[in-house]
Amino acid sequence: PELTAVVLALPEDDMELLTERIDMSHALLPIANRPMIWYILQWLEQGGILDIKIITTRESEADIVSYVEVYKGIANITVKALSDVNGTADALRQVAPLIKSNFVVVPCDLVIDVPATHFFDIIRIRRPAVATVFCEVMKSEGGGGSVKPRHLPMCVGIDQPSSRLVLLQDIDKKSEDLALSMSLIRRFPSMALSDKMQDTHVYVFQRWVLDYVSAHPEIVSLQEDLLPLLVRAQSQPHLLEKNGIDRYLPASTAQRIDEYDTGVQFGQHEQAEHSDSTKSDSLEVFVYVRRGGIIGRANEIPRYCDLNSVVARISTGARTDGSAILAQQTQVGAESMVGASTQLRERCSVKRSVVGAHCNIGKDVKIVNSVIMDHVTIGDGVKLESCIVCKLASVGNNAQLKGCEVGPRVAVPDDSSFKNTPVTEDSDLLDDGMNTEFR
Repeated sequence: PELTAVVLALPEDDMELLTERIDMSHALLPIANRPMIWYILQWLEQGGILDIKIITTRESEADIVSYVEVYKGIANITVKALSDVNGTADALRQVAPLIKSNFVVVPCDLVIDVPATHFFDIIRIRRPAVATVFCEVMKSEGGGGSVKPRHLPMCVGIDQPSSRLVLLQDIDKKSEDLALSMSLIRRFPSMALSDKMQDTHVYVFQRWVLDYVSAHPEIVSLQEDLLPLLVRAQSQPHLLEKNGIDRYLPASTAQRIDEYDTGVQFGQHEQAEHSDSTKSDSLEVFVYVRRGGIIGRANEIPRYCDLNSVVARISTGARTDGSAILAQQTQVGAESMVGASTQLRERCSVKRSVVGAHCNIGKDVKIVNSVIMDHVTIGDGVKLESCIVCKLASVGNNAQLKGCEVGPRVAVPDDSSFKNTPVTEDSDLLDDGMNTEFR
């Protein structure tokens, strides 16, 4: 194949609360009543990438395989389970024998509206060593759950004429100064800087990069180790030799410059600079920048809630599944969704929320800005705001929750109140929830 896709369906610590008691991969958590991995599989297929390998853990293998069997797509999808993974680069090293061509690495939790055919056509024309997608930080839809999103500020530098990613640098909040090397400024004088961009973890690599990663086990993370190294090497050519990258770069016309002609055209100092420039030109890190739109990862609970809200709002499908039962005086807002075989009893109100399949919702229930997963039972008179209620959980009569995550299989007692806290099976709060003040 021209390109092989590697979908990383590995555990995310920040999402463990939503999956831990049912041993489910977070790749199968629902976004607008579809498993989140569905969105990235569709995007790859739209870009003509039909050889897809999903990398997951032994614990999640059965669930992922079961989903692939019912997934309705056109790609050839295989699942590879790993017993022990130490970072994204290590996952690639373990599956390297399966990858024979250039390849794209994507996370299972990405929702992206960049036109896939357009993006991959650019890659086919430019043929950079590495290509990635950066986006503006998506405005929050109100979030949900008990934690705030983490946004670690980073300065991103992009060479405007060439669309090269040339700088990735953490920002020190205590300092107003930003140190830039002269080699970077000389090499890319038309660089634009921004602290509003984030990495989507979409990486297209030439095959030689995998050979390099396989030979360097000290590289643990694609995002934190490999990408910054390759970005720096564009303006610091000595890094190519120092880190052994030059041994893996494919021979190119640009590198085979006749030394005699070079000596005639350039003076000694200019010749050295030209040689460095030629070396760094052989390594191009291209960045596609998406401003606005709908793009983000569901690797944190607040972002997961945001993506549920925005995808539900723009969905063109049926808001309420035809098999759902809505009693009299029940209201489902225009920005909400209700899944298959779910029953909502009298005087329920659902606003800016997603309710999953096979749920049983009692009378006089108010659900606002929340995600209710499949097979959830909610008693009469319950009020939920900015909450996530996980699969197989239940919420007792007249309970009031705001800014909470109710874990899988957890039973929230009648008349209890919780605010801005996780509610799990081993939570002490379940014992005194009736006394927790709620405003």
